[in-house]
Amino acid sequence: MVTQSIDKGKYPDPIYSEYAPQVISSLNLKKHGNEYKGACPNCGGVDRFWLSEYQGLLKVNCRKCGDWKTIIEILRDMKIYPDKTEATTVVHFPEQEELHPYLTRKKIKQHNAEIDEGDLVIPIIDKTGKRQGSQFIDEDGGKKFNFGLQYKGCFSVVNGPIKDFAYITEGWANACVCTEATGKPVIHALNASNITNVIQEIKDVKPEATLIIAGDNDEAGRAACQKAFTEHGVESILPQTESYDWNDVWLARGPDFTRKALEPRNVLDEVIFPDQAKPQLDNKYIAKGWLAENSISVVYGPSNVGKSFFCMSLAYHIAAGREWMGNRINKGSVLYLATEGGAAFQNRLVALREKYPDYTDVDLAVRPSPINLYDAEEDIAKVEAIIKEISKKRGQVSMMVIDTLSRATALGNMDENDNSAMSKLIAGLDLIREKTGIHIMLVHHSGKDTSRGARGASSLRAACDTEIELSFDEETRIRTAKATKQRDIETGAEINFILQVIELGEDVDGDQVTTCVIREATQEEMEENVKSRITGKNQKLFKQVFNQLRGEKIGGPNPSGAGWPNSGKFWCIDEETIKDHFKGKLSGVSNPSNTYKQAFDGLLGAGHIAINDGKIWFTDKDGKTKDAF
Repeated sequence: MVTQSIDKGKYPDPIYSEYAPQVISSLNLKKHGNEYKGACPNCGGVDRFWLSEYQGLLKVNCRKCGDWKTIIEILRDMKIYPDKTEATTVVHFPEQEELHPYLTRKKIKQHNAEIDEGDLVIPIIDKTGKRQGSQFIDEDGGKKFNFGLQYKGCFSVVNGPIKDFAYITEGWANACVCTEATGKPVIHALNASNITNVIQEIKDVKPEATLIIAGDNDEAGRAACQKAFTEHGVESILPQTESYDWNDVWLARGPDFTRKALEPRNVLDEVIFPDQAKPQLDNKYIAKGWLAENSISVVYGPSNVGKSFFCMSLAYHIAAGREWMGNRINKGSVLYLATEGGAAFQNRLVALREKYPDYTDVDLAVRPSPINLYDAEEDIAKVEAIIKEISKKRGQVSMMVIDTLSRATALGNMDENDNSAMSKLIAGLDLIREKTGIHIMLVHHSGKDTSRGARGASSLRAACDTEIELSFDEETRIRTAKATKQRDIETGAEINFILQVIELGEDVDGDQVTTCVIREATQEEMEENVKSRITGKNQKLFKQVFNQLRGEKIGGPNPSGAGWPNSGKFWCIDEETIKDHFKGKLSGVSNPSNTYKQAFDGLLGAGHIAINDGKIWFTDKDGKTKDAF
């Protein structure tokens, strides 16, 4: 066996019972035989990392990289392996006199056990209270019964007597944990297969008592709980982590967490009757009216509509804790997965920093590189590790942006039109969300038929809590974000914005390098946006003629005075000049003057043009002079 120690003597021993539950939980390891396996925190090798117990100590290594020293240092950095400062997240229990090594490792009291020649001796009784024998637990945790014991239906009671309520556990250490956490009596059923027998015996003598199984979350434990419910209607409570028992939870999370986790629940606890309803005034939002915490959103639209600029701006304001487009923000760290990578996202960060120079402590972390969140366990584990590290160093992460969804699944060859594949992806994202409590924003594309929303499988829209559609008006250059779906917020919120070009400097050829940030559209821009479009063929010809004349420097800025806009704001051209050029472009028209009049009247009536003193100008932004901007 390879001895694993770094600077031996300087670090506390990695006691398996103390540290293994936290490593297993943090790295999401799965049990295989006598080992736990999963992605290596050093090299990322899938199922090559292993964890096991040797003489009561925790042993770790990877069959791919074999660099257990680096692995141990990584676990120390994660605060789940002992270091010389003892700055770990291990729950420290009150010190107690060491009566028996098993009690010390399990962090439990002696309770109803006796100590005889190095063994813990647990009394085993029947339903009448008569002692039928003993269970022996040695210093290493080995268990056996006295010779000839007929234990079917027998049990041991920790912290009795039983009155109206008791927990039932498989093992004695779990029974001690449950009673120390809750103060309730606990029945030690000796093993999983004996649970239903014990329930029947207890019901014979305590028919009114409520029984709850505090089961082990392994195959045998789950089967025993299901059998007890089927045969006796007895409910069970299991640890959330697979392969855990309640002593694992006790060691990893401590008494308070264990007590809350063991609180009995009834199926009716999940429903609310009218007389129980209370107003829910705690609005847990990230961006008020737009994004709720611990949920999933999809931001979608056609290519080049500004999705990344929109999401980056929102993420920046959440990370800074500043109001965004008139909407309140709850500050939180943000992880932005820029899956297309490249220098573009660095330029966008620089542009945001320059646009908002007074924003300090912007806890926005951008990861500009490809990733596979569909079926690469090591990538998913890496994201969870990044979230944990950002939360530790910069504050709790409240949102993760995945830009774009298609690039985050391309490496896994996911078919985004396949509902089962999309459901698998969403299930994985839900797991990240449930572990971390973050909001996950997916940047996605609309389909060929934009009226049908985001492209791909319908299960995406069904699963998301918020859907935001982005659109672009090429004539006004205004982009619109609209909430088309909200699970718990009113739908229909809308933001109109413009892409503002930011100059960052010159490249090696002396050409200007630019990027964009978004800004809210002005009232004037919005008023222009609601005007009716110039759609008629002759009205469009009228504007073409005007723009051609203007390009030839015919006309000039408007004067001041009655009937005129502010001096020099719009470009004006004599009506007669426009009329002559307009009629000259008509061919095969029997009455050019009448055609001109119809185009003129239509434009004037819709507010597209204005006339004063025989001079015409267009009222939209294209009609303004350069000095007007």
